[in-house]
Amino acid sequence: MASTIEILHPTYSSTVDDVEIRFQVRMTDPQILQLLEEGSARYSVKWSCSATIASGDLDPQVAGIYADSTGYVGWIDQLDIRNKVKIEVKIVAARAINGYRLERQHPDYGGSSFNLLPGDLLADGGDFEIEPGKLYDPLRPPVGSCFRFISDNTMKKGLQLRFDYDDQVLVIFPERVLAAFGLLKERPELQIGLVVLPALMETISFIKRNREADPTGQNEELSGKQWYDAITRLVEETSSFDASAFESAQKILGQPLDLALTTNLTETEAEDFDA
Repeated sequence: MASTIEILHPTYSSTVDDVEIRFQVRMTDPQILQLLEEGSARYSVKWSCSATIASGDLDPQVAGIYADSTGYVGWIDQLDIRNKVKIEVKIVAARAINGYRLERQHPDYGGSSFNLLPGDLLADGGDFEIEPGKLYDPLRPPVGSCFRFISDNTMKKGLQLRFDYDDQVLVIFPERVLAAFGLLKERPELQIGLVVLPALMETISFIKRNREADPTGQNEELSGKQWYDAITRLVEETSSFDASAFESAQKILGQPLDLALTTNLTETEAEDFDA
C-alpha cells in the first residue's frame, strides 16, 4: 500500500504582532514517522509572500496529537506579509542517511536505495494559502473596517470624527499629520495607541450618549449603520456600556497602551521594568 502525506484543516488568526498558522499533517509511512520520531528527519515549513517579496521558515511547534494526524502551530510577523501567503510543507532529512529505502516507496524506484544529505527531500505535503487581514493594521482596525482615515488641507491641528456615514466613522487629519501617521507603519502599537484608541473611545462615548438619550436602543438614525452595529456588538462582547469608554476601548484593542509603552525596551530597561 502506498504511503501518503496530507495537510488537514489549515487555519490562521491574527494577533498584535503575528499571524498564527495552525494545520495538521497526516503522514502514513511508518519508516518516515520513525525517522521523524528519532530526529533523523524534520518538517520543513516555508512561507512566502509575493506582495512583500518576503519569505522564511515557519518553524512550527507540535500543537496536538490526533488519532490520524499531528497538529502544528507557527507564527509570521505581521510586518512581513500582506494579502496572500503561501505555506509549503515538506519532510526533509535532518542528518545524513545512508542506504535510505522505503518499503512503500514508489514503484518507479524499484528496490533502489539512496544516500541522503541534510535537507534532502523525503516527502512533499504540498502547500496551502492564507489571506490574513492585518488585525492591527490601523487602516483596517480590529473593529472591522469601522474607521476611514483621511486628510483635510484646511485643518491645521487636531483630529475630527464624523459619524454621519453609514459604513465608517471618518477620522480627519491635517495633511501633514496624516503623512506623519503613515510614517509610523512599522510601529503599529504607536499608531493604535495614539490614534485608533482615542478614535474608538470617542466613538464609544458617542454611542453611549445616544443610548442614554434613547434607552430602547432603537435610534432610527444610527441603528443599521455598519460601524454603529459593529462597535456596539464589540463593547457588549468584551466589556459593557457601564464601563468607561477608555476601559472598553482598551479591552477591544487588546490593551494597546501597555504594548506601546513596553515595546522595543532595551534589555536593561526591560529588566528594570520587570523588577
